[in-house]
Order: sequence, then C-alpha cells, then structure tokens
Amino acid sequence: MGSIARAEDPGPPSVNDDRHDVWARSREDAIVEWYSYPAGPPGHTPSHSHDGYQLSVASGTASTYRYRGEWIVVPPGRLSILMPDEVHSASENYRQERTTYRVLYANPDQLRDVAAEVGGGTGLPYFPHAVLVDDELATHYQRLHAAFDGTSLQLGRDVGLLWALAALVGRHGHKPSSAAAPTGPRQAVRLARSYLEDHYAADVSLDTLARLVALSPFHLARLFQREVGMPPHAYQVQLRISHAKPLLLQGLPISRVATDTGFFDASHFTRHFKRQVGVTPGDYALIRKNVQSGRRSAS
Repeated sequence: MGSIARAEDPGPPSVNDDRHDVWARSREDAIVEWYSYPAGPPGHTPSHSHDGYQLSVASGTASTYRYRGEWIVVPPGRLSILMPDEVHSASENYRQERTTYRVLYANPDQLRDVAAEVGGGTGLPYFPHAVLVDDELATHYQRLHAAFDGTSLQLGRDVGLLWALAALVGRHGHKPSSAAAPTGPRQAVRLARSYLEDHYAADVSLDTLARLVALSPFHLARLFQREVGMPPHAYQVQLRISHAKPLLLQGLPISRVATDTGFFDASHFTRHFKRQVGVTPGDYALIRKNVQSGRRSAS
C-alpha cells in the first residue's frame, strides 16, 4: 500500500482532560474530523445521514451505531464505513478512558471513479458491512488521517487517500445493485429529497414539496419518514449543517455561515449544530484560527 511522505506525526492538538475537544480540516475531496471525549457517561448523536461516505477509527471505548435496523458495535482500532444517505445514530458505553475518533467524509464521486478504475464497474460502490476486519487498512487510514494536520505535502495526502480508497473498494466494496429505478411512493420521496438538496437554504414548506410530487402533505410526510428515517425538516437541517462545515473551516464568520445556509440567526444555527455535531460552530472552527496564529490548542 502506498506510503504518506511526512515528518514525524505531531498528531492532533493537545487536549483538555476534562472536556470534549474537536479538530477539523476541509480539503477538496474530503472533510476530516477528530473528536476526543473524556472518560465519563455515554453520549448520543440523534438520527442523521451524510452526503459522503463516513470512515472512522476510534481508540479507547468501543462505539455503537444504530445502522440498517440493528445496533453495531465498533471495537477500538477497527475501521468502520457508513454509506451516503443512510440514516444512523451513534451511542456509547460508559467511557472508562478518553476516547478519540478519527473521522473522514469521502466524496462519493471520488469513490465512484476509484471503483471504475479498480473493478471496471460504474456507480457508487456498496459496502455490506459497517465494520471492516482489516488491520492493514485501518493502520493506513489512521496515518492518512494524521497527515491532514497541515504538516504533510498535499501530494502525499492525495496519493495516500487514493491508495486507501482503492484498497477499501478492492477489498470490501461490492458493485452497486442493478435494481430498477424507483417508482411510485419511493420516486416521490426521491424527488422531494432532491428538491431539498437543491434548495437547502430556502424556507421550503411541506405544501411546496407535496405539490411537487402530487401527494397530500400528510401522505408525503409519512412516506418521507418511512423511507428516509427522519422527517423532511430534520433532513433539511442536516443538509444545512453539512454545507456549513466547510464554510466554517474556510474562516467565515458564524453569523454569515448561519445566513448563507438558511438558519434564522447565529443562535438558531448554533443550537442545531451542537445537537448534531456535539460542539458549537465556534469550537468546530477554532482550531483553524489557532493554527494560523501559531498555537496548537483545540477548543
């Protein structure tokens, strides 16, 4: 597997033993995040999904996902992968020690291109298992994630990411199913989702969505909840949060990000962001400011 050219890895910023710390970077093909939780009571993340593939490796206490209708335990050191747009929630056991998560959101288009190169197929690769038993790939992933701290050459990161994705697809990916395009209620939900994705910052009404798909508002809301795993308004909020993350990492003011992504004000944005991400927008973006000013502290 390809190596990542870098100096000795300094790792993420030093952490405060008594609080939750976060570190994040935005790159062209990926967003990388690092979370660190102190020992203590378990936490919970509400149901949500992502528009990219979520890869993660934890150290410390095992994590637990509610994914595809069942609870999945991810042991420390194991690489997990969640598919785009698949709803999941996260929970934890009581943390006996500080627990960290190295998370990367990979661009689906890049996975599609890699799959075409590796297997000659088309479409997004499918991963039937959320937890991968592959120590070599997990180790390479952790080195790759650490390389995004800003001290490594971009060329090394680019090559390392491609090698990791190629190994991921080649060893664990399946070709996408050739099922027929959705029709009827599923097609209506797909159209409603697509509209929300295109108008994530707009104040869209349920009546607007219902007229778009020629269903009653009640029928659409019920179908959307059943097919997507969350109501339309929750789906729109998570879309806004997803678009807000790279804007925060670009250094835009929180009030500007709130307005640009459709939130009423910074307070409204902060409340939803913290509920979904676990930290405030200010803490999420703080590491960027600290690195630029020459300091290596987190939140």
